[in-house]
Amino acid sequence: MNKRILLLVILFVFIFGLFSSQETSYRAFKTDINTPFTDLVRNLESLEKSITTILFFLGKVALILLISIIIQRILFLIWNRYSQLIVDNFKNASGNEELNSVLPGLSQLARERLLREMRGVHNKLREHVDKVAPKNYRPNDRLVLPRATPDKRLANLVDSLNEFTPDQIDPVVQLLNVIFPTYGTKVTSILQNRGNNNEKIGITFEITDIEGHLASKLYTVWESPLNLENNQEQKLEAEEGEEEEGEEESSDALPSLKERYRLLLKPATRWLAIELSRREMVAAVPHQFYFGKKRTRYQAQIHHFFGVLYYASAPTHGFFFYKLATEDFQAAIKLCPNWYQPHENLADIYSTKGRQISNIKDGKIKGYVSDGRNLQRKAILEYESALKKCTDKESIRRIRIRKAISQLLVGDLVQIQEAKDEIEYLEKNWDATLEMNGPFIYSMATWYAITFTQGYGGDSIKKIAQTYLVYALVRNTENNFWKWAGKDPDFQKIRGNFAELQFVLLKELNRFSQLSNLKGEEFAKAIEKILNESKWLE
Repeated sequence: MNKRILLLVILFVFIFGLFSSQETSYRAFKTDINTPFTDLVRNLESLEKSITTILFFLGKVALILLISIIIQRILFLIWNRYSQLIVDNFKNASGNEELNSVLPGLSQLARERLLREMRGVHNKLREHVDKVAPKNYRPNDRLVLPRATPDKRLANLVDSLNEFTPDQIDPVVQLLNVIFPTYGTKVTSILQNRGNNNEKIGITFEITDIEGHLASKLYTVWESPLNLENNQEQKLEAEEGEEEEGEEESSDALPSLKERYRLLLKPATRWLAIELSRREMVAAVPHQFYFGKKRTRYQAQIHHFFGVLYYASAPTHGFFFYKLATEDFQAAIKLCPNWYQPHENLADIYSTKGRQISNIKDGKIKGYVSDGRNLQRKAILEYESALKKCTDKESIRRIRIRKAISQLLVGDLVQIQEAKDEIEYLEKNWDATLEMNGPFIYSMATWYAITFTQGYGGDSIKKIAQTYLVYALVRNTENNFWKWAGKDPDFQKIRGNFAELQFVLLKELNRFSQLSNLKGEEFAKAIEKILNESKWLE
């Protein structure tokens, strides 16, 4: 719009100048019309010079305005430069020619899915940045849009100027590309395949920094066999149904190769989003100000922070995120051996993964129950390491109850008795109605729920687990547990009609906002009323 206004001003000045010159010439010609022929020629020459002078003047004005517009455009492009994220279209290295026709669509789906995952990771960054991430880092408010091609507007403008500028100043113009180059990240994506019958497919990502400031990263996200990490119970039911319907129908139920790659986009783009955030964090902090222990501590924080993100992604995106989280926590422990949090989170991974694989009922996958118990033993050792290094009383309580959960799942009578003694010690002189720490109550509910599931207690244990779970939901004012409690596998045997409980509980919280702040007998009576109305304990 501004450029159009400038062009109209130039045109107006030109027309006005031309009209003025013609009016002046006409007056001169009119006054001298009766002069000799030589005076007429002189007047015409004077008119021609006047017109030429005006045209040259207007040309200079137009040139100045044009140069101003070009300079303004260059400054605009330089000032509004941003880090670019170039995600190339997929390349097919799987050996399956049938995929060539779906590569463009698959590439676009990948960019859309990546943007969605980047939003999720960005939200996690903002939630945890004050507690976990290094204080020197703050995530950008603006998300970079994944592009198939880089933004070359500045480079194209410079190339166009070289065609019109004198040869003497061409090097100066070219310096703009050198001083203000394109920067950001480029991602190359390749479809992979293992085996002769598409037994295992994968997506390889090669991440490179356009300016070369960061080392390149190469990683392949492979398809998890038998959809192990998503839903073991549904997989078992599906396979049982296939056995009843026959072998031919079961083969038709398997997803096509194209659909398998589309399903793989979810964990693949999640990994890519987290890795891009890691590179952004590493590049954002000036490492020259970190030396010795301070630098080591910062590096440990980076590993621990992304270990937490990987750990949070595992339940919904795949088991391989547990492996990535384990590597980050182990790196943090190596860098800061006296820091208890990496030990605790590493133990949580062992315990969570151990519980998940122990629940597998598929007879075709052997050894998972014993593997689950071995992971619980590893978790116990890491919890003990965390307890030795932790000095915060609230954290110590949390770690002790999580250790008791792992001891309960080992299957060893000595460990089970130690777990019961630990819970008895924690509940000594403890009143759940006075406890304001929602996560701690949630952990207590988990211990009692697992105790009931393992067959170590009857309906009284189940009722304690259910009551503690309600206490935890009410105390958790940020609603972190509400969504997870409805699908937490540890509560499967005690959940019952959980949707009805949530409805009644939310209705009561909306009616009486101070419910979460009540204590003692008043709190217990309020919860009992909710339990009776929802009939959850029946």
